Amino acid sequence: MKDFMDLTKFPPKSQYKDSCKNIFFSYSQNNSNFQQGYLGIQQTKITGILNIRRPITNPLLTDKIEIIFTGKEFVKWNEAEVGNNISNKFIELSYIIWESSIKGVYQKITELDLPFEIPLPDYLPASLLFKRPITSKIYYILKAKISRPTKYFGLKCDVKIVSVMCPITRWNLPIKPTSLLIPMVRTSNPTSKGVEYEVNLYQTTLGIGNSIIIPISLTLENMKVYVKRIKICLKEYHQLMQKKVVHYNSEDIVKSEIFGDQLMLVSGTMNKYEIKAKLDLVTKNQEKPILPSVHSDHIVIWHKIEVKITLNDAPKIKFEKEVNVVNTICEEDASMITEERRRSNWSKMDKLSAKAVYNLLIN
Repeated sequence: MKDFMDLTKFPPKSQYKDSCKNIFFSYSQNNSNFQQGYLGIQQTKITGILNIRRPITNPLLTDKIEIIFTGKEFVKWNEAEVGNNISNKFIELSYIIWESSIKGVYQKITELDLPFEIPLPDYLPASLLFKRPITSKIYYILKAKISRPTKYFGLKCDVKIVSVMCPITRWNLPIKPTSLLIPMVRTSNPTSKGVEYEVNLYQTTLGIGNSIIIPISLTLENMKVYVKRIKICLKEYHQLMQKKVVHYNSEDIVKSEIFGDQLMLVSGTMNKYEIKAKLDLVTKNQEKPILPSVHSDHIVIWHKIEVKITLNDAPKIKFEKEVNVVNTICEEDASMITEERRRSNWSKMDKLSAKAVYNLLIN
């Protein structure tokens, strides 16, 4: 037992929905979670081990053990709309990982480790949880369903359930800024106060944990007009839907500010400013993490970059652009995946070439 404990990591107790001290899950050797592979980039699977440790004096009697992987979408409305609560199961995969060698005969098990592997479809959304405006989540559960003889008269069999939460993350390859700027807004003519402005993005898909640069150009023809503050923020929108009931919420997740006295004139000009504003999409030390963009049957999350320029003696300039927010892998892992794909493609081509030569020879 000691060697087994040294080699394997276990989900925390708080992750269990139905627990049993002598039947429990563990991660596959050298892994620290159930998900293996980058969902959204490569073929991904759930792997783990179901461990049974029963005393000899009280063995487990069973004739079949199943592993069930389930994904659900949950929205809990307020008390006035409780009838509209959502608990939607959008995937369920079941696999028999152990069966009695004699059909219908229960066998005694005291110590057994049952590895399992479940391929995941590429379309699955990531796990998520938020509580405003309404508690909502997408979550996945791994369940061990153990058939055993019943203790109740008239029933042939009973089941023992052990279940644990199984977080799922979706991934994207690293985001490379485009060589051409993506316009957010620009003036075709100066405003009535003599203000010209242009704001651009280098990318509209943003990686959580990364930083983005937002180029801003301002020309102030009126000497009474000056910049008091530039505020940039990532806004997150939540929309929860059930038939005719829709709840909608938005909030600022990340923001940065530049004050007028921090701006520098473009060399050789008296009224032109060029700013490269920076927005850090980090989640460390944040009270509320950034959620990735998602679109499921009942939960939609999307994001916008919003820019506000507050001026003296001129109307405030405000505009926004929708962006996609994702989890991104590191460059090293991306290179490894690209190399694996290249080798796989060459291998397929070699097999096709060999088959073509064979067909020519036999014909």
